[in-house]
Amino acid sequence: MRSSHLTFRIALLLLVTAGVRAADVEIQVNDQKQVPIAELAVWLTPLDRPTPPAPSNLHATVKQQDEEFTPYISIVRVGTEVAFPNLDDVQHHVYSLSRPAQFEIPLHGGNQTESVVLDKPGIIPVGCNIHDWMISHIVVVDTPWFGQTDADGRLRLTDLPAGRYTLEAWHPRLRKSHSEEITLAAGTPLTVPLELKLRPDRRLRRAPDAGGHGY
Repeated sequence: MRSSHLTFRIALLLLVTAGVRAADVEIQVNDQKQVPIAELAVWLTPLDRPTPPAPSNLHATVKQQDEEFTPYISIVRVGTEVAFPNLDDVQHHVYSLSRPAQFEIPLHGGNQTESVVLDKPGIIPVGCNIHDWMISHIVVVDTPWFGQTDADGRLRLTDLPAGRYTLEAWHPRLRKSHSEEITLAAGTPLTVPLELKLRPDRRLRRAPDAGGHGY
């Protein structure tokens, strides 16, 4: 009797485990000219269950280097501490006036690092008060399932529980975030092709230096 009960519990555990596991999901993104979109921020928010709590001690880095922010776009989870090291020989003044996070890192020189904890979801543009062309975008999401597309416009997310999700995607050249609902079935891989319309790239360009170098 005890053996039968144990067998039943194992079978039930396997059934439950199979029910919450899903195959990988792959997102393939092109623009209106069928050119792959790189650096697109993508995240999936579950609709059928609570979002798992975020771990502590989440860290990310946005460098100030060659009078640019690197990376240009990043995506992090709520509660992430983002460091802004200055690797240049000149001073920078980092700031954001966004609704999710308003902060300021006053004038600071090379080899100095300041950090900011981003505790609200949303899109956070970051600029430099000294160099107008310097800009970075940080996407803060409240889900563990996120990433960015590679140079081929692809992103693969793994080990998601089965169920319904809101898939969202954002890039500075989109008019607004793309959003759609998808369903993941246990043990079944899913490929999501997206075609998104990008606006022209109107970023400010760095002025030429004394040697005529710029972009």
